[in-house]
Amino acid sequence: MLSRRLLTACAVATLIGGAAVAPAQAGFADFGTWTRVEDPYHPSFAGTATPDSVTLTAVGGPVPSGTDIGYQSIDGQTAATSSSGWAFSPLLDFALAIDFEVSFAASPSGQIGIGFGIGLDRDGTDAAGVAMLFKDGGISFPFLFFEAAARVNDQNQTPKLIPVFGSLMGTLFAAYDSGTGDVTLGASGTQGAASASGSATFSGIQRLWDQGDLLASFFLRSDGTLGTPWQGGEATAVFSNLRVLDGTPTGLAPVPGSLALMALGLGIGLGARRRKPVARA
Repeated sequence: MLSRRLLTACAVATLIGGAAVAPAQAGFADFGTWTRVEDPYHPSFAGTATPDSVTLTAVGGPVPSGTDIGYQSIDGQTAATSSSGWAFSPLLDFALAIDFEVSFAASPSGQIGIGFGIGLDRDGTDAAGVAMLFKDGGISFPFLFFEAAARVNDQNQTPKLIPVFGSLMGTLFAAYDSGTGDVTLGASGTQGAASASGSATFSGIQRLWDQGDLLASFFLRSDGTLGTPWQGGEATAVFSNLRVLDGTPTGLAPVPGSLALMALGLGIGLGARRRKPVARA
């Protein structure tokens, strides 16, 4: 998943108020078309999706650092190997936003984070996004701000501070510039925000990635990079109000082999229906 070893941030973009939602955008925003990813599976993590929202939870623990659960916009390793979902062409600009709300209960202990970003593949080999880390159920040193992070060829890049104070709810942003290869990431402490309160840009980073259509993903992650990973208690992250601020996602069709099987099945079905009964003497 894009979140693998990656906590990342989203881009500044403007939502055009009152504009009609294109069918492709409506389909992309339906979480029922997204795929849950567990990297790796852990019994303390769970996720449920409705068309309008996704709830990710951590109950109990401890959970090893680097373990995450989330949802991605494709059902395979990359857009090219997926049979369903949504992706964006690197030849065109696009910008995305998603709301989040995080809550804690039952004496939470350890570090856990959320993130949202874009990238080339499920493993986050080439990816960038926005993240916020929480310690013992709250916002405390050293996790006081949102952060942008990225990977190139499975290598961490120098993270960038997003000048927005951390919050338990708000909006995450990610934007891509096809002309430069820039990925800009941002955040706001207000849900439904039309633009980020602060942002950070990885200039030309997409030019360093392998080429291909780009997916989107979001996640909940146990992280012990700067301390103790998630130890126990309850953490809940609700993601909602996913929106395309700029650009158009492409719906992925079944791979050629699947199409051939579908056509064969359709042909057999039609042949069976067209067959006339044989007259009996």
